[in-house]
Amino acid sequence: MVLLSQQNFGALLVLFSAAGFSTLAIFIKLAFAAGANTLTILTMRFALASLCLWMLLKLLHISPKVKIKTALKLGLMGAVGYGSMSLLFAASLQYLPASLSEMLLFTYPTLVSILSFLIGDEQFSWQKGLALAICFLGLFFILGVSLTGISHLGIILGLGSAIIYSCYIIIGKRVLQNVHPLVATTYVSTAAAFAFTIYSSTTNQLILTLPFQGWLALLGTASFGTIVGILGFFAGLNKIGAANASIISTAEPVLTVLLSVLVLGEQLTFLQGLGGLLVVASILLLQLCTEDKKMDNRTLNVASCQTSDQ
Repeated sequence: MVLLSQQNFGALLVLFSAAGFSTLAIFIKLAFAAGANTLTILTMRFALASLCLWMLLKLLHISPKVKIKTALKLGLMGAVGYGSMSLLFAASLQYLPASLSEMLLFTYPTLVSILSFLIGDEQFSWQKGLALAICFLGLFFILGVSLTGISHLGIILGLGSAIIYSCYIIIGKRVLQNVHPLVATTYVSTAAAFAFTIYSSTTNQLILTLPFQGWLALLGTASFGTIVGILGFFAGLNKIGAANASIISTAEPVLTVLLSVLVLGEQLTFLQGLGGLLVVASILLLQLCTEDKKMDNRTLNVASCQTSDQ
């Protein structure tokens, strides 16, 4: 039996997260088609997810108790961080094509890498920069971005979602060091649920009279697009770092395009296929560089031990 290294296991967890998040756009489109609005989708996404997560904690006998200070931080991450990012991203879709909104959001791996370097959390290497460049080019091909007739407000909203998400990831790495990933996911989802429930209720934008297929779509956003996505990302974040996790997460739009072809019957172009290969190549490059660095470190450690023995 082959045992995965912590780096490879963390990468697989983040890929699992990307697979979960990749279903979100599909389920949201299905929910829109069933008559739901943006605030209803966001409210029910986090409300259903938090309900399932609390039951899962009880079923697995995992204590949800954390320090009050940690609970407040997780609450702010959910209500202010993840909630604001979700709202800004959804708002940008009203002014921009979905492809450009997605492209703007996925500037966050670059922002996370730069922020991690500036605050001293991680080192920035030329290999990591090359992986980011290849990845960004791949995303451009995948999303087929058109820059004609661009709304400045949409650009601001899209970039705002990326900036908030980048800060959320950096803060999350520090907060999650001593918190079980499932507990953290539960607190974040619950806080976001409370925030969106209050906002959608007070503005009379919460729609509960949806057909059965609409509720199935909302359940999909909660289970795959929230629980699997956030839990997998949190679990992998502690193992491979914020910058690496962000780069690997760019597999999400690749998987979203594939799901759009399989589920919604959309067409896959040659450039989208090429873009998908470039994103996969950037992830493989990042993993190979990390493994080579670990091998070099082990070699140096062995050499230093041999020198000290002599």
